[in-house]
Amino acid sequence: MNESAPTTTVGHDTVHHVRDLPVAERRDDAWQALAALGEPAPTADGLALTSFAVVKAVLKAPDRFSLAKVFEAVETGYPLIPLAFDPPEQTHYRRILQPLFSPRRIRPLTDALRAQAVDLIEAVKARGGCDFVADIAVPFPAQALLTLLDIPLADRDRLIAWKDAALQLTANAAGELVLTDEERAARVDLTMAMAGYLAELIQARRARPGDDMLSEILALDGEDRFSDEEAIGLCLMLVLAGLETVTDALGLAMERLATDPARRRELADDPSLVPAAVEELLRLDPPAPFLPRITTEDVEIGGCPIPAGTLVNAHLTTANRDESCWPHPHTTDFHRPENPHTSFGVGVHRCLGTHLARLEMQLILEEWHRHIPDYAIAEGTPHRARLIRANIGLESLHLTFDPSPPPHPAV
Repeated sequence: MNESAPTTTVGHDTVHHVRDLPVAERRDDAWQALAALGEPAPTADGLALTSFAVVKAVLKAPDRFSLAKVFEAVETGYPLIPLAFDPPEQTHYRRILQPLFSPRRIRPLTDALRAQAVDLIEAVKARGGCDFVADIAVPFPAQALLTLLDIPLADRDRLIAWKDAALQLTANAAGELVLTDEERAARVDLTMAMAGYLAELIQARRARPGDDMLSEILALDGEDRFSDEEAIGLCLMLVLAGLETVTDALGLAMERLATDPARRRELADDPSLVPAAVEELLRLDPPAPFLPRITTEDVEIGGCPIPAGTLVNAHLTTANRDESCWPHPHTTDFHRPENPHTSFGVGVHRCLGTHLARLEMQLILEEWHRHIPDYAIAEGTPHRARLIRANIGLESLHLTFDPSPPPHPAV
């Protein structure tokens, strides 16, 4: 393996680092360029694993490729359950939590969340334009989590502000965002406020349990009992890992649709395609483009020896575009017979909130295209992707549309 950072060329750009790829303006080109580096590709931020087969194999072997070791460098003050653990601890938590996030438990939220989606969309429809990220993609996942936990929607904006502050601290610690001492202190205060809020919520639910998921977790006893610290860690994981990823997935999906009139028209004319569209849009734009792991022993990938303690990044963006699995992998196609993408992860660490995230995306795509079937990106407005904290999303997506579109059939 060549020990120097590899390079490849995209137009006139030379790539030494994944963040040097043209992600902001041409992410499709960026992921093709990353795949062209070969596998494993030694980059400045760890070895890049890019093929579908290797990514799946690595994510299915937590004993050799550890996620817990990645989280050892993350200081939260609370255990981020179950994300920050490997088996057997992760298996224990997953056994308890998996039934609470199953389709059977998530499906009853559909009517309430659909009504919330309609309210958000109707609020912007009369204006003839909106920032889809700020007006829809940010508030809706927060409301979905509040609904799941039976917390008043009036707390939505506080929750979003706390989440943003905590993620900015993480980005600052990783050197991806520069904060002054004063800015950092303000975000520490907000993050502590979130932890305090969750601690009070947990005490209140222990005293007066309801019918919500959190009350059910807190009612567990014996070896399954959650301590207050564990319950706070779980709630923090739901906030930090759940809200940002769905926000990013919604923004990237809508940007792709806004620039593809044919696919947009398909969804407006045939809402039954929305579930397949969700999978295809997630395949092309996983909001967590790579999943970091640290090797626990010496391993070999592609004939390359990799020592224990090495950071490897399983790149979902390239795995999802592997030509051996998807014909015409860079094309948006809502009629693929199979779509085994890796965007929710693979193996024991597969996203716990998969079913809720799918439901959120499905409801927004259904109701948006029923209420606003024709839309476009407002001329001259930015819609650059930004790669930060191992997440990719849009800062803004300004859309313009007819404030009085013709009605489309109800879903």
